Amino acid sequence: MTKNEHIQCVILAGGKGSRLDGKGKYSQQLLSKTLLEHVFIRMSVQTNQIAVNFHDNNLDVNKKYALVFDKFKNHIGPLAGIHAAISHCIENSQKNSQLVVTVPVDTPFLPLDLILKFKNKIQSTADDVIIACSGDRHHPTIAMWRISVIKKLEYCIQNNIRKIDLFTKELDKSYVNWNIEKYDPFYNINNYDDLKIAETMIKNNIIN
Repeated sequence: MTKNEHIQCVILAGGKGSRLDGKGKYSQQLLSKTLLEHVFIRMSVQTNQIAVNFHDNNLDVNKKYALVFDKFKNHIGPLAGIHAAISHCIENSQKNSQLVVTVPVDTPFLPLDLILKFKNKIQSTADDVIIACSGDRHHPTIAMWRISVIKKLEYCIQNNIRKIDLFTKELDKSYVNWNIEKYDPFYNINNYDDLKIAETMIKNNIIN
C-alpha cells in the first residue's frame, strides 16, 4: 500500500480504561498484541509518520514509538490529544505536512484505506476537517485535520470547551462513510466484553 509520507498520524492513547484495569487502554491485550500494536500496525501500512499521544511521560512504553505528550497539565479529554497531534505536526513542519490524522488506541480494526479516503476527500474541499463515519454514527476522534485549525482549538480549550463535537461545530467539515455490513471498522474497546467480542471477530477471520 502506498505510503503517505507527508501525512502524519497520531494515535490517541491517553485513555485510562477505567472499565478495564485502569492502567491505560493502550496496554490491553487483544490476543497476541496490545491495542496499541494493533492500531500501529494498521496505520503503519498507510503512512510512515506515526506518533503516539499520552497525557504525560510517566509511562513505560516501547522505545520504538515516537511519543507526543499533552501540553496541558489537567486531563481535559480528547481535545488535548488532538491539540498535541496538531502541535506535533506544526513543530515538524520541515516534513511539509499540513495534514494530521488522529485515531484512538481503542479501535483495533481501523480500515486500511483510512488515510487514502480522507486524503481524496480533503483534496476536493476547503474543509478544516474530514471525519470518519460508519452506519449512522460519526467518529470525531478519527479524522484528518488541517493544522490551520490550531488557533480555533486553543481558543476553545482556553474557554473551557471540552466536548469535541462543540469544537468541530465551529469548523468547516465533511464526512467519509465506511460500510458496516460485515463489521464496523471503528469498533472500539471499552470493557472486557468488548475485548472478548473483538477476539471472536479476529478468530472468525472476518477482519479485512
